[in-house]
Amino acid sequence: MLTALRIGALATLLGLASFVSAGGPRVAVMNFENRAQYGDWRIGQGAADILTTELVKTNKFDMYERSRLNSVMKEQDMSNSGRFDASTAAKIGKLIGVQYVITGAVTEYGESSSGIHGGGYFSAGKKGYYAGVDIRVIDVNTGKILVADTGEGVKTSKNVSVLGFGGGEKFNEKHATEALRNAIKEVSGKIAAADFKGGAAAGPVTTLIADVSGSTITLNQGKSAGLSVGDVLTVKRQGKVIKDPATGAVLKVNYDVIGKIKLTEVDSAYSIGTVQSGSGFANGDTAAK
Repeated sequence: MLTALRIGALATLLGLASFVSAGGPRVAVMNFENRAQYGDWRIGQGAADILTTELVKTNKFDMYERSRLNSVMKEQDMSNSGRFDASTAAKIGKLIGVQYVITGAVTEYGESSSGIHGGGYFSAGKKGYYAGVDIRVIDVNTGKILVADTGEGVKTSKNVSVLGFGGGEKFNEKHATEALRNAIKEVSGKIAAADFKGGAAAGPVTTLIADVSGSTITLNQGKSAGLSVGDVLTVKRQGKVIKDPATGAVLKVNYDVIGKIKLTEVDSAYSIGTVQSGSGFANGDTAAK
C-alpha cells in the first residue's frame, strides 16, 4: 500500500524528485509493454526513452528523469514491465510527485519485403520496417485517462540482388528503431497538442513533507507547484475518514492541523522551510498555503 508516510520516506531516500524542467505539467513515462511479435522487453524500455526525449524537445513538460524512475521502481520492488492499469499508474505518479503518468505499448514491430523478380537472375524491391504504439496519459489526481492515442511509423530501404549476389538484407535493428521513433514522434505531437488545463496541471498540487531535521522542513514540491520564498504553509495530517456505509465511497476526510512553516529556499523540485508554530511534524504530512 502506497501510504503518505511511505511517499515522504521515499522522497527523502532518493534526494527528492529529479526533473528536466520546462515549467509545464510534471510528467513521467513508464516502460512500454511489448506486445509485438518481435523483440523483447528492451523494445518497451527504448520506446519509453524515445518518448521522454521527444517530449523534452517540445519544451512543454517537466519530465521526470527515467534513470530516477527506474531507481524508484527497484527500491519499491515493483515491476516496470509496462503492464499498468490506470489506478496503479496513478499511485506510482503520486509516489514520485508527478501530475501525469504516460503508459504505453509497442503493438507492432517488424519487417516486410516487396518487389520484382527476373527469372532468378535479378530482383529489386524494398524492405520495409514498421512500428505501431499505443499510449495513455493518466491524470494522477483522478486516475482518469486524459489522452489515449496511437502512432505508426515506417522505414524503407532498397534491396537489390543480381545473380544471387547483393541484396538479401538481414533484419536491420537501426532501421526498425527509426520506424519506432517515427511512430513515437507522431504520438508525442498528439500529447503536446492535448489540453492539459482541465486535468491535474490546473488543479491543486499535493505538497508533502519529505524530511524533518529539527526545525528545518524539506518539502517535495517547489517552484513548479507555485511555491515562493516567504510563503507560510499550514501543515496537516490525515485523520478520520468518513465513508458511506452503503457504498463504501469516501464522503469526507478530516485533517488535523500540525502547525505552520515559512519557506526560506525554493527550488524547481523542492522547498525548505522553518517551523513557525506547532510540533510533531513528520514525513508524509501535507503542506498548503
